[in-house]
Amino acid sequence: MLKLKLSLFIASFILGACSSNSYSIKPIDNDTTYNKPRTLLNFDDYVVFLKQKAVAQGVSAKLLNSQNNINYIQKAVDLDRKQAGRSIKSTATKPIANPHGVSRYLKRVLTDNKVNVAERRYWERLPELTKASERFGVQKEYLMALWGMESSFGYYQGNYDVLSVLATLAFDGRREDLFSKEFISAMKLLERDHIDRNKMLGSWAGAMGQTQFMPSSYLSYAADGDKDGNKDIWKNHYDVFSSIANYLHTVGWNNELPWGVEVNLTQYMDLDLSGIENEKAGSLQEWQNKGVSLKSFSTVEQDKLNSLSREKLWLVRPDKELGRAFLVSNNFRTLLNWNRSNYFAVSIGMFADRINQRVSN
Repeated sequence: MLKLKLSLFIASFILGACSSNSYSIKPIDNDTTYNKPRTLLNFDDYVVFLKQKAVAQGVSAKLLNSQNNINYIQKAVDLDRKQAGRSIKSTATKPIANPHGVSRYLKRVLTDNKVNVAERRYWERLPELTKASERFGVQKEYLMALWGMESSFGYYQGNYDVLSVLATLAFDGRREDLFSKEFISAMKLLERDHIDRNKMLGSWAGAMGQTQFMPSSYLSYAADGDKDGNKDIWKNHYDVFSSIANYLHTVGWNNELPWGVEVNLTQYMDLDLSGIENEKAGSLQEWQNKGVSLKSFSTVEQDKLNSLSREKLWLVRPDKELGRAFLVSNNFRTLLNWNRSNYFAVSIGMFADRINQRVSN
């Protein structure tokens, strides 16, 4: 009898322990709002709320129940608010055109040392680069440039638990819609691609791996470069370069075109003519008639301009009337899908140009 009672006690204890880590997840509509106070005492409850949205979008309850230890990360909130503070400060008053803005940015992010490292890494990773370039039709130097800018050639990937930082930033509320969607995408990623969560690490904002893809970008663009059945953007360079190339290819890259050229404006031009909107495109001849001319007449720049001679082109002036100007192709607009910053897109184009000059000599 004693042995029977002991067995029943053990069984009930096991069932109780299981039930504490497992619950029935009731699906809720994606538009449902969380109305309880945003205090740390409610964080775990909010995670359940996100899981309810996830199950409504097809993520299995089994997968959701297996993802525990989703923790509040104060550092992620601090960094997000710091970023928001810089943004608010910059828009608190009417922006003043800075004639040196893009030049200062390039000086900071596109150093000679970075170009030197890129040249070495190019030869080290040539097989992986070549395979991705040929498969997706993206020049190798652009794959290198994005790899170098995003993660410093894989060195800076972040070591935050992605589910935790995404749940934290959604709970904080500043960009809840964005981060709640990315949390659900991360759950889909775990279920669809069978990635070990312990390996799914990223930045404080949830950007992952050597490509710094958010989970939604991973779902859309991550590629299996070596056909081993995995899409490992953390350690596998075939997958890293194939994923970058697949992204650019998918959003409209043309491997027969350069990104653009730097130009001078030889006469006054209304600022409203610049921009990447479809209606602001013009032919090279049309821009030249408006007073646009090459800044440098080097062989490299003239060859690039010849490649653009039959294309639609846009005039980009990142620092308004006082700064530098660039005549760009649709590839530049494609780079803006990756990051909506003209500074960033110019830096990638110039970085790719410098890499190409190094490896072509």
